[in-house]
Amino acid sequence: MNRMSSEANKKFVSNIKKEIQQKIKTENKNIKALNDENMELTRSIEGYSNFYHEVEHFFTESMADFNVKQDELPDYFKSNINEVYQNYSQIRLDAIDEKNHLNEYILHCKKEIQTNQRSLKFYKSQYSDSDIFSECLPLVDVYEKKIELYEKNIQKTNDIISTLDEIINILSNWK
Repeated sequence: MNRMSSEANKKFVSNIKKEIQQKIKTENKNIKALNDENMELTRSIEGYSNFYHEVEHFFTESMADFNVKQDELPDYFKSNINEVYQNYSQIRLDAIDEKNHLNEYILHCKKEIQTNQRSLKFYKSQYSDSDIFSECLPLVDVYEKKIELYEKNIQKTNDIISTLDEIINILSNWK
């Protein structure tokens, strides 16, 4: 009977190792996706920042060209070049929609952080409390990395939201 118990234990440990290796593989794919999101967020920060500066430049040139103040630009374009007015009005609405979408993404990231913290806590406890789960250390590293990436993505998303707020603010009279 001890022999069966030993064989059953070996099979159990073997199955656990396979499960952990599969989980590591899956989580590494998730980390790659998070890294891709991180790079996209970095590009978005630059893109929105550049766009904001282009809008500022356009407004400065328009004020000089048409001899109007910045707060008069929406009415000027609405009366004289309605297409430009419509474009900037739509950009403002799109910025508001994007900001809402990004706030939802932040909530998603926060939920994922909580989930990954629970998994991290579990695998840390298994790693430190049991010889059976000695294979868990790589998963501890993986979950720590995922949490770190989610936190970075939240920060970058907040940076984008800040720039979107600047865009929304500069276009506040373009309704």
